[in-house]
Amino acid sequence: MKISIVLILNYVITTSWCQDKTVFHCSDKRIDENLHDKEFPITCKSMNATESSNTGNWLPVVTQNSLEIRENRNKIAKQTNEMKDFRDRTLQQSRQIDNLLEENKEQNSEIRDLRKESRELRNKLVLQSAEIVDLKKSREEQSREIGELKNAMGRIKEKFSATEKPQQVQSGNQQRPTTTTKTTLKPTPSPENCKLKIENMCYFAVIHDPWDVDYDKAVDICKKRNADVGLIRDEESFNAIMNYLVKYTPMGFRGMIIWTRIRFDPMTRDVTPADSFIKWSSPFDSFPRIGIKNKDRTNVYLHVDSKLIWHSMGNASPTLKLNGVICEIQI
Repeated sequence: MKISIVLILNYVITTSWCQDKTVFHCSDKRIDENLHDKEFPITCKSMNATESSNTGNWLPVVTQNSLEIRENRNKIAKQTNEMKDFRDRTLQQSRQIDNLLEENKEQNSEIRDLRKESRELRNKLVLQSAEIVDLKKSREEQSREIGELKNAMGRIKEKFSATEKPQQVQSGNQQRPTTTTKTTLKPTPSPENCKLKIENMCYFAVIHDPWDVDYDKAVDICKKRNADVGLIRDEESFNAIMNYLVKYTPMGFRGMIIWTRIRFDPMTRDVTPADSFIKWSSPFDSFPRIGIKNKDRTNVYLHVDSKLIWHSMGNASPTLKLNGVICEIQI
């Protein structure tokens, strides 16, 4: 009977402890003395006070954790919204970039078309300039030929006059006929226009700084001094002219590039006048420039090195601006 009571108590205490986590410590009082009364005085002490205290200590922690979880959720939601906004802005910027790329592509196409038109116009202008230069050259040559014909006719008239035998009668006596000869002398050039004399030619150079002398201007410069743009007729003249140019190179000039009257055809390689002296190329360039790409390079220039390392000649477009011209006067 004693054993049954203990088991029942254990069951009751265990069941109660599982339900509300309360532990009872019980002891019996005079169980044997009260068996006939069917009642058993038992003293029990509950242990849930300490545990309740411990549970109370965890409540602030749980509350704090709940607040932090809620705050973290808000932050995540905010970051999610920000990421969504960033993604939307990125998509918008990508569309703008695509639009700009498309506009840039169209502009590049327009630029290519404009460049093509510009090249075509430039080529037409180059051809027209070459034709104008050729016409000017033709007119100059015609004018020169006319001048030479006039001079020749004048000389013929002088010779014809000189061959006449005038007769003079004085006091009935016939005097010996006299012959008069007229001599025409060309004026001697001024010293500044005859810096170098080779046979019957006087040479002088006109140098500009900055470079602003195209071929037409070179012709005008020489004409104002009653001269023509100079030719190079042989190697001896070439060396003499180069030495003169080195001697008269302005201070501070490393070298000079000046026009001559020699013409060159980049397509056929013909030189005009045909007996002109040519010394192409330098250690750094390959001359003459020939072919369809260089068809406008029809005029020959002198490249003077003031350090006497090398001298050379090249061909260029008559519109190219150099820094001078070599002029000549026939005496």
